[in-house]
Amino acid sequence: MSAKSDKYEKDVAKYIDKIIGVKAERPSVGVDYPDVKVKYQSKEVWLEVKMSHTDNLSNPRVFYHSGKWQTTYKTPAAKYTVDILNESIQTKKFLQNISKFSGIPLKQLKLPTTLSGLKEPGAVPLMVMKAYFEQPGVNRYIASKENYNLGKVVTEHYTVGKTQPALYMQAGDDFYLISSKNPLKLPKNIPVLTGSGDFKVRVSTRSEFYEIQAEIKIKDMPDSEYSLMPGTKKKNPFIS
Repeated sequence: MSAKSDKYEKDVAKYIDKIIGVKAERPSVGVDYPDVKVKYQSKEVWLEVKMSHTDNLSNPRVFYHSGKWQTTYKTPAAKYTVDILNESIQTKKFLQNISKFSGIPLKQLKLPTTLSGLKEPGAVPLMVMKAYFEQPGVNRYIASKENYNLGKVVTEHYTVGKTQPALYMQAGDDFYLISSKNPLKLPKNIPVLTGSGDFKVRVSTRSEFYEIQAEIKIKDMPDSEYSLMPGTKKKNPFIS
């Protein structure tokens, strides 16, 4: 998480906390929790916060080992990512190309996403991976499924894949329901998070290791009349 996004989450929590009858905080919890805890009318819920509509809504890491793509993440988004990679012709071609480029036989090939994993026999070294992607015309996206129902993926990710479900989202200057559940009984015309987009998987090379992560961004999120963005001119969902 960037310092900028962390500050924004705290600013949103402070903004909500100033609403009469509402308490909100940005707790110091792991990434398996949503961002902001909200208490309203004796009920406690969680809110996910994104700075804009183009933010990555979920980015589970995956790795290639023993001839298949796997992940240590237990979220629905992670499962979708692994399934797409194991079925993708584009990904199979990437594996063949990186095997040939690295000189590591395909049956022995490993693509870890941790520093310790790079020490294992058969793991493609970081410098080799960097050199591979520095070749002209080589795309860092190793899988892409167009017009995917990302609304469904994101909904499952936040309502099932988190330690505590997030049932509301603030994205940019728009406030949404995540799923049809609305335990706080906020206005019925708040839109439910929906949308499609390209489900992509990208290889990022860092200073000490490389990461293979999903990139899940909804193209056209619906407009909302409501917002909890500090300084917004839209309606406050807690004020009727």
